[in-house]
Amino acid sequence: MPEMIHRVQRETQTHEPSVAAEAMARTHITHGLSVEPTGSEFVFEERVRGSDLLALESTRSTAVVTGVMEPGSAMMILWMKSGSGHLDDNPLKIGRPVLFRQGPQRFRWIDCTKDVLRIDRAIVEQVAAERGDWAPGPLEFRPRHVPEGPTLAAWWLMVRSVAEEVLRGPDEVPVERERELARFAAGGLLTAIPHWPVGQHEPPVVAATARFARAEAFLLDHATEQITVEDVAEAAGLSVRGVQAAFQRHHGITPTMYLRRIRLLLAREQLEAGDGRSVAEIARATGFAHLGRFAGSYRQEFGELPRQTASTAREDSRV
Repeated sequence: MPEMIHRVQRETQTHEPSVAAEAMARTHITHGLSVEPTGSEFVFEERVRGSDLLALESTRSTAVVTGVMEPGSAMMILWMKSGSGHLDDNPLKIGRPVLFRQGPQRFRWIDCTKDVLRIDRAIVEQVAAERGDWAPGPLEFRPRHVPEGPTLAAWWLMVRSVAEEVLRGPDEVPVERERELARFAAGGLLTAIPHWPVGQHEPPVVAATARFARAEAFLLDHATEQITVEDVAEAAGLSVRGVQAAFQRHHGITPTMYLRRIRLLLAREQLEAGDGRSVAEIARATGFAHLGRFAGSYRQEFGELPRQTASTAREDSRV
């Protein structure tokens, strides 16, 4: 029998600030935690599911929450979904992942909804070493880096896959499967945020030098262009078969499918922006040459047609 690991699930719903503070202190290493309701009715909801290797957390509160937080043995990546937030007085953008630094960090959340992904630090360092072709060890990350464009789409592609398994998967899973999923999440983090071994100077473009990382970086850099798997292979110094195998191993899908899903996420973000461009213009801008195939792939991925997304965005902008 394989060794198993238990995914803990904890949910808290309360109207009491003291109970909310206790829940947050149970989930994170905090100091000087303060929860001050901003309205007559205080609401706090927290849902945490996962293991010591990988966990997802969703929180909503109608309060000003302040204090100092430490990530401990995990890498913690946060993204705001509504409200406002600051880390060390730096404002956070809605819908953009931000990495907690590896020491104590001041935070301030105001009437916010946010998600947090936690990944075992040792796993992140091991995956970084394999991708970067260096010895495992502590990492430095570009401070306050916010991914955009194809890199951001790659992040959300990873989060969707991880959330599907962590939130809807079984409570007991083999340790090796949980470790594999944590490695997959680590790859998404390392793709999103430039990094390098502690003690080295920040690299000019990307930290990774291993061939798969070069292949992935090339694909993302040219995601909206008419590139082929042969182009990716040449840029990485791999054979086409080698690229196919590497993407299957790291992402569980072919490079062609990975590229298509990145483009679809880019298109969705632009459709939701409601900037006045037509569906056809956005399809072409994100690398789709055939509008009919784009619409079919989009519906398969998101459950609605591109024009429905655009229509909803227009309606929301009028509210």
